[in-house]
Amino acid sequence: MAKAPLDSRRRLGGELRRLRLAAKLSGPELARRLEVGQATVSRMETGQVRPSLETVERWLEATGAAAKVRRSVIDLAEDAQVDVTGWRSVFRGGMAPQQRQTHQFHAAATAIRHFQPFMVPGYFQSAGYARGALLGFRLTDQVADIEQTVEARVERRKLLIERTEISYHLIVTELGLRALPAGATEQDRSESWTAMLDAAKLPHVTVQIIPADAPMEQLPICGWTTFDLPDGSVDPMIVQVETPAAMLTFSGPDVRPFELGWERMLASALSPEQSTKHLRRMLGRK
Repeated sequence: MAKAPLDSRRRLGGELRRLRLAAKLSGPELARRLEVGQATVSRMETGQVRPSLETVERWLEATGAAAKVRRSVIDLAEDAQVDVTGWRSVFRGGMAPQQRQTHQFHAAATAIRHFQPFMVPGYFQSAGYARGALLGFRLTDQVADIEQTVEARVERRKLLIERTEISYHLIVTELGLRALPAGATEQDRSESWTAMLDAAKLPHVTVQIIPADAPMEQLPICGWTTFDLPDGSVDPMIVQVETPAAMLTFSGPDVRPFELGWERMLASALSPEQSTKHLRRMLGRK
């Protein structure tokens, strides 16, 4: 079974462990220096506990970390405090790696629930639609790896189709489906709708549409993806929110608002059967 991708907390734990080993300190010895229990050191290194910034600074001091290393670890610790990866980190090294990280989340999950109010979901985007959507999402003037990023996004559909043991449930707004990014054509959009219609026939895929004129108990302010992870995972459920400014990851009690939001969106959506008919009408089919 694929492992869950490392979030900022686990990456921080790995860096802290590397520093301890480089300093040739045992877990008990470092625990004494930090004035914490040995179990706490172990849990921080495995990402089960999120250390405070003060603890990280003491860890860096105890292990004699170099100034450059200290800065990068502190940055990682700050990300871990709020589970936010800023846009500079998201786009560092191009956009394609971030797309592939989503593949890792998918491969690690047992079930996925996806709410998308603003566009055709990435799993179904044609290459032309994906290119327009990704270029519209960027916060820089240029994206050097746009073709690799488009390729990575289009690969999501193959992952969705092949991994039949992972259930995928989508709720998407009609307004989002009708969005047409600059540079994409109506044909690109129609191809994306067709891909969604074809996927909805698969037994592990559920697609539901919220019509443009449907009353909504909660208006959407963002899209999100909920990943249910296997038993024994540090976080049994992770919610990922992708924004132009940051990549946010929520776990623990912080996922509850998204659970509530999902229930409200579900109440506004057409049934899967009605959604299929609605999508066929959008495509001009009977």
